Amino acid sequence: MSAYGAVISLKNTIQFIVESPRLFVIPTGRILRPAYEAVCDLQTVLKKLEKTGYIKIRTKVNALDEQIKEAVWDFEDLLESHIYDQILPQVETDHLSFYGDLQSHRKSAEVTKMEEEDNEDEEEYKDAEEEDNDNDEEDEDDEEYKEAGEEFKEEEREEDNDNDEEYMEAEEEYKEGREEDKDNDDAEYKEAEEEEEEEYREDKELYNKLLYMRQFIHQNLPSLRPKDRLAFLVDLHSLKQSIDRFVIRVTAMAVEYDVALLNMPEEEGEPISSRIEFGGIGSYMVGLTEEFEQVRDYFLAEKEENCFAITGMAGIGKTTLAKKIFDDPLIQGHFELRAWVKVGRKCEPNDVIRGVLAQVDPNTQDQMLTQGDDDDDLKLDGVLEDILKDKKCLIVLDDVWEWDTQLMGILPDKNVRIMLTSRLRMEESPSQVVRLLNEEESKKLLCEKVFGEEGFPLSLEKKGEKIAEKCEGLPLMIVIVAELLSEEDKTPEYWTEVAEKQHNSVFVDAYNQISEVFFPSYDYLPQYFKMLFLYMGSSPPYCDINIADLFRRLGAEGFLESIGNETLEEFIGIGLKILSQLYNLVIIHESNVESWFSKREFRVHSCWQHVCKKEASKIKFLHVLQSCDDDMKGQRRLCAHHNTLFAFKQVYDSIKSTCASTARSILCLGPYHQYPVPIHDMDFKLLRVFDALEVRFYHIPLDIMKLVCLNYLALTCNGEIPISISNLFHLQTLTIHPHINIKKRGAPLYVPMVIWDMQELQHISISGRDLPTPKSDATLEKLSSLFGVSAKSCIRENLKRIPNLRMLEIMMELKPYDDDDDINPLSGLEYISKELHKLVLLSYILTNPDMRYQSIVPLLMFPSSLAVLALSGLGCPWKHMNDIGSLLPNLRNLRLLHYAFHGPEWNIESGYFLKLETLVIEDTDLVRLRPQRGSLPMLELLSIRHCYKLRQVDWTCDPSKVTKPTIELVECSPSVVAFSEQLRPHLNVHCYSSF
Repeated sequence: MSAYGAVISLKNTIQFIVESPRLFVIPTGRILRPAYEAVCDLQTVLKKLEKTGYIKIRTKVNALDEQIKEAVWDFEDLLESHIYDQILPQVETDHLSFYGDLQSHRKSAEVTKMEEEDNEDEEEYKDAEEEDNDNDEEDEDDEEYKEAGEEFKEEEREEDNDNDEEYMEAEEEYKEGREEDKDNDDAEYKEAEEEEEEEYREDKELYNKLLYMRQFIHQNLPSLRPKDRLAFLVDLHSLKQSIDRFVIRVTAMAVEYDVALLNMPEEEGEPISSRIEFGGIGSYMVGLTEEFEQVRDYFLAEKEENCFAITGMAGIGKTTLAKKIFDDPLIQGHFELRAWVKVGRKCEPNDVIRGVLAQVDPNTQDQMLTQGDDDDDLKLDGVLEDILKDKKCLIVLDDVWEWDTQLMGILPDKNVRIMLTSRLRMEESPSQVVRLLNEEESKKLLCEKVFGEEGFPLSLEKKGEKIAEKCEGLPLMIVIVAELLSEEDKTPEYWTEVAEKQHNSVFVDAYNQISEVFFPSYDYLPQYFKMLFLYMGSSPPYCDINIADLFRRLGAEGFLESIGNETLEEFIGIGLKILSQLYNLVIIHESNVESWFSKREFRVHSCWQHVCKKEASKIKFLHVLQSCDDDMKGQRRLCAHHNTLFAFKQVYDSIKSTCASTARSILCLGPYHQYPVPIHDMDFKLLRVFDALEVRFYHIPLDIMKLVCLNYLALTCNGEIPISISNLFHLQTLTIHPHINIKKRGAPLYVPMVIWDMQELQHISISGRDLPTPKSDATLEKLSSLFGVSAKSCIRENLKRIPNLRMLEIMMELKPYDDDDDINPLSGLEYISKELHKLVLLSYILTNPDMRYQSIVPLLMFPSSLAVLALSGLGCPWKHMNDIGSLLPNLRNLRLLHYAFHGPEWNIESGYFLKLETLVIEDTDLVRLRPQRGSLPMLELLSIRHCYKLRQVDWTCDPSKVTKPTIELVECSPSVVAFSEQLRPHLNVHCYSSF
C-alpha cells in the first residue's frame, strides 16, 4: 500500500513541477521524464498485486513494498527540498520588496527592522573593508607574501606544462585507438550528450537573464504589484546524477517485485474435519429479528435463485445469524438435508464437496475426511448429485472471500439452496447486509454476557450503557469487552474509568484482539483503497467525517490521480460506495441525507480506526498523537485529536528534531480550541496540508506564508490575510473562517488582490471576506467552489474570471446600522446565470432579514444547470418560487429556510419541478401547501419543519407521479399532524412533536 501511495504522490509532484505556470525549470521538464516514466512503470507492476487473489501469502511482497516506499519517499524529499531551497530565497526577496497590503503601502515594523539591520550590516562591512585595506598597506610581510606567490605560480606553470605533455601523448594514443576501433553507439551517445549540454547552456543563459531581470525589478521597481512578479526560477541540473541513480534503483526494485509476485506462496488449506466443525458457533443472537425473518423466509419460499449471501463487516454477526437460520425448526423441517462448510481464503471446490458429502451421507464420512487431493477414485460431483436427487438440501458456505463460478457449477442447483456469509458483497446473488446493533440491543448483549439474566446492578447500569455505546453496535466488540470486564472487579470506580477514558486498558486490549480478525480485510484491499482507508484513521473516533474535506486533503496530498471527465463529487461517490457496499468498511446511512429522521452518518468504526492508526503509524504513513511520549521519528503525517498536544515543549521539540523537515500533513482534528497553538514554528518546509481550522489564531503567522509546498490551508482567524499568501503557489484549498462573527463598520474585508494569481486554487471558503475586483485579465480556471462570500464578490468582472465554478455560497447580513431603506441584499446577482454556466449548487443565506418589505429575487441569478438550491431569509412571496422553478429543469434538491418565502399559501403549478427529489421547508408562516396535478412527479421527500401555522398539505393521488414520497412533519401544528392521517394510505408520513 505505502509504495503505491508514494508512487502516486511522486507522479503528481513531478507533473506539477513540469507543468506549473509559476515555475521556470532548467533543464526543462525532460530532466525529470526518466524518473516519471520509471515510477509509471513501477505503478504498473504494483497493480499486479490485485490479481494475485486472497490465497497468496504477502509477507515478502509487503517487505519489498516497504523498501520501494522508502526509495520513493527519499527521492521525493530530495526533489522537493531542492526546489524549496531555491524558491525560499526568492520568496523572501519578494516579501521584502513587495510587502504590504494593496490598500496600504505602509511597511510593517518587522520589515523596517530587517532593513535597518541590513543597513547596519552594510556599514559594518564597509568599515571592516577600509580597516583591512589600511592594515594591508602597513603589513611588513606583504612583499614576502607576493614573492612566495610568484614562486608558487611559476612552479605550477612548470608542472602544468609537464602534465599537458603527458596528457597530449595519452590523448594521441587514445585517438589512435578510437580510430582503429570506432563505435557508432559511442559516437551517437557523445552527440546526444553534447546536444544535451548545449540545451542546458541555452537554458542556463535564459535562466541568468531572467535572474538578472528579477534582481533589476527588485532593486529599481519596488512599486510593482505582486502580480507582476516573475515565476520562480529553479535549476535541477545538479540533481541529474540523483535522478539517474533513482531510475536505476526503482527499475531494479520493480523487477524484483515482479519476480516476487510470480513466486508468492499459497496459504495452507484447513483439513476437512475442521471445515465442517461448527460446535463452537452459537446461534444465540440479540436483535436482528427482522433480518433473521427476512432471510429465513427467503429460504422457505421457492425462489428461482439458489444462492443467498449474508454480508457485512468482520465481527458483525454474519456467522451467528447464519447458524440461527440453519438451526431454526422451520428450516430443519423444510430441508431434508443440511450441511455447513467453512470456506475461508483458500478452499478448493473438491474440499467443499467432500465437506458436504461427509454431512449428508454418513456412509462416506470417514472416506471424505481422509481422502487426499490426488485421489480421483470418486467423481465427487456425480456422487453428490445422486445423493441429493429429489431431496431438498441447505448448504451453508461460511466466510467466503470470492465468488467461485467453478464451485457454483459443481453444486447441484435443483432442490439445493446455498447460504453463504462473506465480508465482501457478492453482486452475483441476492444478499442481506447485517447491520450494527442499536443502543438497546448493545446494552442487552453486554449485560447478558457480564451478568447473565440478573441484569445490571443499579450502580453500574448507566456506566454499562456508556460502555455499550462505545462499542458502536459491533457484537464481537461487545462480547470481548464483556469478557474483559468479567475478569475485573465490578466496582463503580473501575467501570467509570472504562466508560469515560478513551484509551483505557479494556478497550485497548479489545481493539488489539479484534485487529487480528479485522486485518485480513485490510491486507487484501486494493492498494488504492488501502491508502484511502488508512487516511480515514486520522478522524476522531465516534465522529462523522466531512467527505468533501477528506477528499480535498487527499487531493492536496497528491493521492488523487486524474479522474478524466468525472467531477470530484462523482469520484467521491464511487470511492465511498466501493468501501461501504463492496468491502463493508465504512459506515454510511444511505437514507435521504436531507431527512430530519436520518442519522446522516459517514464514519469509520472505532475498531477499524484502531487498525488504521496502528498500521499507518507502523509504516510511517500517519501518526495520531496520543501523549507527550509518542515516538514520531520519520512520520509523514501528524494528527492530533487533542490540539493542545502540539503546544507542549516535549512534543514540539520531538517533532522539530525527528520529522518536521519531511512531514507532509499537520491535522488538528480535535474539539475547537480558542487559543493559539505554536504549530507554525516547527520548520515544516515540505508541508502540503495544514488543517488548523479547530485552532484559533490571532493573526495569520507569516511563517506559514513561506511553506511554498502547501496545497491545503485551513485556519480560524479574524486578522487580515497577508499579501504574501501568493507565495503559496501550489495552494488548492484555502479556508479562512472568523473566530466569532465580529463586524466592523466601514469598508468590507477583502482578501488580497494576489488571490487572482494563485492558479491552482480549487476551493475557497472565506466567511466574512470577499474577492476583490481584479485589474488584469487574471482567471482562476480550476476554481470549482466558492463559499462564504457576499454579493460584493458576485459582480460580473469577478464571475467571468471563475468560469468553471460548480458550487457557490453567498452569505449576506443586514447590519443594524444599515439605515438606508432602499438597501436591497439581492442587488448585483443578475450575472450569475450569464457567467456561471456550470454551476450545480447555489446557496444564498440572508441573516437578520428585514421583513418590512417584500424582496424580489432577480431571476437571472439562477442558471439552468442548478441541481441544488438553498435559500434562506429572503422574504419573497411564494408565487415567485414558481417563477424560479420554471427556470431550473435540472433541480433535484430544494431547501427553503427561515422565511426564504412567506405568505399563507404556496400553490405549486402543474409542470413545475419535474426532476425535484427533495423539498425541505423550514421556519415559515405557510398555512397551506397545494401541489397541483403534474407537479413534483419525482419527489421522494417532503420535509416540513417548524411551520407552526401549517394546517393542510393537499396531496392528490396523481397518476403522473413516478414515486411515492415520504412526508415529514416536524414540530408543526397539531392540526396538520391530525390532517396527515388522511395521507397515510397513500404516502409514507412521519411526524415528530415535542408537545
